[in-house]
Amino acid sequence: MSERIALLAPFPAAVLRERFVDTEVVEAGDDPVGACRGATMVVADWTGRHRVEGAILDALAPTCRLVQVPSAGLDGVDLRGLHAAGVPVANCAGLNDVAVAEWCVWAAIEGLRRLGGDREALAEGDWPGLGTPRFELAGRTVGIVGLGSIGRAVAHRLSAFDVALRYTSGRRRAPDEERGLGVQWRELDDLVAESQVLVLACALTDATRGLLSAERIRRLPTEAVVVNAARGEVADEVALAAALAEGRLHAVVTDVFGEEPPPPEHPLFGVPGATTTPHVAGSTSEAARRIGRRILRNVAAVVEGREPEGLLP
Repeated sequence: MSERIALLAPFPAAVLRERFVDTEVVEAGDDPVGACRGATMVVADWTGRHRVEGAILDALAPTCRLVQVPSAGLDGVDLRGLHAAGVPVANCAGLNDVAVAEWCVWAAIEGLRRLGGDREALAEGDWPGLGTPRFELAGRTVGIVGLGSIGRAVAHRLSAFDVALRYTSGRRRAPDEERGLGVQWRELDDLVAESQVLVLACALTDATRGLLSAERIRRLPTEAVVVNAARGEVADEVALAAALAEGRLHAVVTDVFGEEPPPPEHPLFGVPGATTTPHVAGSTSEAARRIGRRILRNVAAVVEGREPEGLLP
């Protein structure tokens, strides 16, 4: 069987064509279903444009031997449907942990200092001075929602900042791991009520969709900072914006949105204390190289009949 790779992601096709000269590489363009028809491998899309579900899944299922997700998050694929169709799926969990964790540390400090507004004022010729309340990270209680590879990387880095680290996750970790990371377990509602800085670092699932609801936002301490490196759908964006506007929160720093790219009228845009970045927390040159190497190794594994790395159960 000749190999056919369907590129749904904006991954450079020339790299695959040069590396695998006997393999057909088809870019999705405006016809992802056509690109996937007869494909033996698919590089899934991380941008949200082409989700592997429905007609795309039906087109690739009879022949596909691997769907490679070029990120840790799986919201771009119908994992249950792929497993039901017998299509193996691999992701790149752990390859951008450093990048996202470093962004979370920056976001926590940015939120506490609220320097974004000062930068804008300075560019407009103002001299903000001491008018905006600013806080130190040291001495704060930081809650982490999700202690997967990214959450652990966040905890590891924040431990140097003299903070009290709390966490909740799908399962409680063993005492040795908790001690090693310097974290203490809390049930979700208790974590929210205690966290002066709340870092969302969980995967988007049915259980986490809407997890930071309007009711839970009201439970956050006054002048808390919310950092979202998970997915926009994990938090109630309208309620976050309202809490900021009413002064119940000090800041919100988010890299993700419920709709991406977000519309110009997104509720967090233009609200003092809101800092937004365009889903680039994990986008560093180092992370891109690690992910690119994973994709190339896994394509080679399929071509050569070996087991790919990062297969999901």
